[in-house]
Amino acid sequence: MKVSSDKLQVNGDPSIAYRRISNFSELGGMMPSQVQGWTATENTCSFNVGGMAQVNMKIAQKVEPSLVVITSDEGTPFNFTLAIHLTPGVGCFTSQVEAEVGVNLVMGAMIKGQMQKFVDTMNQQIKAFTEAQM
Repeated sequence: MKVSSDKLQVNGDPSIAYRRISNFSELGGMMPSQVQGWTATENTCSFNVGGMAQVNMKIAQKVEPSLVVITSDEGTPFNFTLAIHLTPGVGCFTSQVEAEVGVNLVMGAMIKGQMQKFVDTMNQQIKAFTEAQM
């Protein structure tokens, strides 16, 4: 199952957003209240969501300042890939978040709305954080 956020125009430098999202240890204070037990290094993190199974993630690819690809890591109960695209422009950039989750069709139908909300919210947070730094 794959979901994509809309493309958002963000006023500011994509390097600001890239530095924040390419380092898990910078994201701890941005996690919603449902995220518990957050631990992170620059390239790996783990946490629980609402007391459910532990999620382990790693940064699989970085292309400064335009792309960060995050994947599930060992021990996570399902495979996923999260790609954050930052397309530079003049004085601004376009951001888009895509998620691909390896679940069966029934589970995909059950979580598609939540995943769409997740990528849309993440993209809005990238915009808000970057523009607040101006």
